[in-house]
Amino acid sequence: MLDPHFRAEARSPPRPKDVLESYERADAHYCVGWSHGREKFKGKPDMAKGSFYANPVWDDPAEGDEAVREKYPYAATRNIWPKEVPEMEAAFKAMGQLVYDCGKHLVKHCDRFVQSQYPSHEQQLHDAAYKNSKMLAGRLLHYFSPTPDNSTDDAWCGWHNDNSVLTGLVPAMWLYEDTGEEVPSTTSLSSTGGLHVRGRDRSVLRVPLPSDCLGFQIGEAAQVLSGGALVATPHQVRSHQRREGERPICRESFALFIEPQWDAAIAPPKGVGYDSVLKEEETELIPPLSKRLKRTPPDETPVVFGEYLADSFQEYYKHNN
Repeated sequence: MLDPHFRAEARSPPRPKDVLESYERADAHYCVGWSHGREKFKGKPDMAKGSFYANPVWDDPAEGDEAVREKYPYAATRNIWPKEVPEMEAAFKAMGQLVYDCGKHLVKHCDRFVQSQYPSHEQQLHDAAYKNSKMLAGRLLHYFSPTPDNSTDDAWCGWHNDNSVLTGLVPAMWLYEDTGEEVPSTTSLSSTGGLHVRGRDRSVLRVPLPSDCLGFQIGEAAQVLSGGALVATPHQVRSHQRREGERPICRESFALFIEPQWDAAIAPPKGVGYDSVLKEEETELIPPLSKRLKRTPPDETPVVFGEYLADSFQEYYKHNN
């Protein structure tokens, strides 16, 4: 419900688009608050999905340090919350905290696996993602129902790797877009819609998460820190293909990107080169990781996570245009 200020403007009420755009943060590269049509896909503004970003654990990850905020605006900008939906902040934070806490247990298991191959690894994933970092990106996603003029394009979200150590995923909800009602479980949904991943054997698999489970994906920061013992998961989201006469169906999801601190130096375990990190490099579906990890000799030189993130933004932008 709109607040009294908006309701008072009865003669010229703001359109929903105007309200949403008031929560955009261009100075944060649209990585805080609302974002729609700011990314590009296949050379055109990506209108297939809308996002709301916030850090669910730290409202001000920079802790008042304006120099940090200026250098890393996409990571260290304060949260903003929509006053039109006052219950959203608490719900967003509760869900984000749950995913964050569950991910901590999984990261510790990943550390033990990597250490079995590289004893010098110790617990670098846990330290990078939890002990030494306040960099979290929670993302609520609304995937709009395809319209007749784009129904032949089956990609709601193109192929990519996450930059994180770990990404937590909440099971998606499928809704009738005209009413917001949840699609009954008895309704037959498109067998091609939803999350798809590419396995190490190059096969593409659809991954429907059970409604009582969380999903987790390995990101590229984990691939670097583990010396390639862990490999990031290439994935995309394909749209629901409407059948003739069917009501428009949209998809809602929540992802939490658990990342190293913006100024953290990430590198393979001691004695492990970047050749191990890149041995299974994906080059067909996404911009190669080797083009985005800009380092100088010797081969073990660390990469600043925030700089790698900015370089990745640029390479994906060029890739999608």
